[in-house]
Amino acid sequence: MTSGRVLMLGTGTLKPSPKRYGSGVLLDIGGLKLLLDCGPSVVQKLYSAGVDATELDAVFLSHFHVDHTSDLPDLISSYAADRLGNPRKPERPLMLIGPRGLVDFLENLIDRNPYYSYVGEWNRMLKLVEPVEIGGSEELKIKDVVLRFTEVDHPNGYAIRVNVGDLSVTYSGDTAPTESLVGLASGTDLLIHECTFPSEALMGKHSSEKGLAEVASKAAPKTLVVTHLSPAWAGREHEIVDALKVSYRGRVVIAHDLLEVRVV
Repeated sequence: MTSGRVLMLGTGTLKPSPKRYGSGVLLDIGGLKLLLDCGPSVVQKLYSAGVDATELDAVFLSHFHVDHTSDLPDLISSYAADRLGNPRKPERPLMLIGPRGLVDFLENLIDRNPYYSYVGEWNRMLKLVEPVEIGGSEELKIKDVVLRFTEVDHPNGYAIRVNVGDLSVTYSGDTAPTESLVGLASGTDLLIHECTFPSEALMGKHSSEKGLAEVASKAAPKTLVVTHLSPAWAGREHEIVDALKVSYRGRVVIAHDLLEVRVV
């Protein structure tokens, strides 16, 4: 039987709290180490968890907002050095997967930006990353792991489902409740889904506890990990669980940074 782990590196939003910084999830499954988003402090948290950035097989960016991408220059720089900090050329580029516009985003970030252009130079010299732009129904296979994607209701946003053997993990990225995500996540073993704001303070293309309950009841994952929580939820996380209990019967986990969840 396949098994794996999910390490929640960043479980908050743009405004950090003592328990939660910007988005990042390490999925270690089927011999694949896949980083889902690369927000603030993600690289440092990888090392704190005993994972060298050079061990990653791929990175998926759900969209290009700063709380999901701000550590990307640091990650690329880390990929240019070995464990002792000496320059290295990787055996293969790190696959960087993201929505249409990824190539332009990367060039703006590390090539056209004069203050980060040294990172772009390292990338060109050492072939550190290989950007792969995805479409709405595209599949990718890395080793024995199949990645599927769907557009969600957030600016340039995508969700991802990771399948290996009899196991699946789905990650929503940022999104308002949407049927495309329900379809992608249907019957998944573990769904990592955002719940940014309480319903009375909901703003933008995000989910509240009410929207999340609707998605969870339809998709019916075995386990639901609730993430991307704004500071408005501090001390109120039980309200999310209460809202979910009305229509969802699976296991609920409220995420915090460096939480590890086993997937079996």
